[in-house]
Amino acid sequence: MEDPVTTVAGHAEPAALAARLRVAGWRFARRMRRESAPGISPTLSAALHTVETQGPITAGQLAAYEHVQKPTMTRTIQAMLDRDLVERLPDPLDGRVSWLSVTPEGRRLLQRSRRRTDEFLAKRVKRLSAEERDVLETAATLLERLAEGDR
Repeated sequence: MEDPVTTVAGHAEPAALAARLRVAGWRFARRMRRESAPGISPTLSAALHTVETQGPITAGQLAAYEHVQKPTMTRTIQAMLDRDLVERLPDPLDGRVSWLSVTPEGRRLLQRSRRRTDEFLAKRVKRLSAEERDVLETAATLLERLAEGDR
């Protein structure tokens, strides 16, 4: 019986390859989150990263960006505030609105997180052969293109 992932020509069917990429990407992201910041939930880590890259940002914008309901994001924001990872800034034009910005402590946590994941990956990449590293470099370029979408 032929491998269901390949065609007669020996190349992966686009749908089968997409499924493998989805699962591998999900597992890879989960592993990176686990390695990045012990003691910080993946939800909090993702929200903090979003505040850093998109902020200052409102709670509603953050909830939309993270694809969660506002009450869920409210709990995450409170956890970040409690740990001094973000701060609320008042909107100078609308007193009902506040903006979230990463604090120095939040930036330090993100830097430590990135350093940990980079070290984790570097150790594993170092174990690969030169040929495998070349393939991985090409794959990284292709994944970057896929992630860009239709821009």
